[in-house]
Amino acid sequence: MNNLIKLIKIDTSVLPINKKSVEVNVTGDIADAGRLVLKEALESQEVKPNESYLQYIDRQIALKKDELELLKTVLSLTEAQIKKINKELPETKIDNYSAYLTTVLQGMTTGSYADFEAEQDDSEDASDPKKQENAD
Repeated sequence: MNNLIKLIKIDTSVLPINKKSVEVNVTGDIADAGRLVLKEALESQEVKPNESYLQYIDRQIALKKDELELLKTVLSLTEAQIKKINKELPETKIDNYSAYLTTVLQGMTTGSYADFEAEQDDSEDASDPKKQENAD
């Protein structure tokens, strides 16, 4: 039975939790939770038609709560560690780390958080016409 367990290594060096990485068994529940947060994040990027700004902010609040809950569950963190992450890291770092975590859980990326960030920077540069003009 143990041959069926596949552990993946998740880089946690960016988090203030005193661990460089965590090995995780991606169960169905964990994969489902990752997909739900990923879907929620993608849907929360813009104000929807006929949505008030307050409704949009409510969705942003719910997303942040769900991102932190995903970190807590997947990385087996304590409530104190989650509070420390939320207090010490910039919100953009938490959002980016959550994106890293969800893509690792889905098998869409592997490697370190730094590699993931570099890939994101490269894809943003490629889609930014001003940066492409400067490269010419």
